[in-house]
Amino acid sequence: MNLFTYGSLMFDEVWSRLVHGAYVKRAARLRGFARRRVQGDVYPVIVRSHDGDWVDGVVYFDIDPDDLRRLDLFEADAYDRQSHVILVEGCEEHWADAYVLKDGYRHMIHDCQWDPQWFEREALPIFLGNYRGFH
Repeated sequence: MNLFTYGSLMFDEVWSRLVHGAYVKRAARLRGFARRRVQGDVYPVIVRSHDGDWVDGVVYFDIDPDDLRRLDLFEADAYDRQSHVILVEGCEEHWADAYVLKDGYRHMIHDCQWDPQWFEREALPIFLGNYRGFH
């Protein structure tokens, strides 16, 4: 199973605290979704949007079932893990799962988009400090 990531899991500092396996990762894009910040926090969510919208992220290939269980626990109840076609490095289509915010949790969404560069530069240390117990 492949996993498309669009937020904190794109960053090695977070990913390596959650999984035990070593996985190939590549840049990828998910169409028809929008990425937004969560109110009062530093991580994002994705929700279904217009077909012209897309979310850039990273896909990890062939995730081990034990690591996938750990990732499911990390993402918790607010998300559905759904399978979608992604575009890898602009040219290859693959199927991958992605954690999509459930409709019942849409009240968590902030109006502004989430910026990965901002997260890496300013929020990653905060995130790592708040989410120490990954294992």
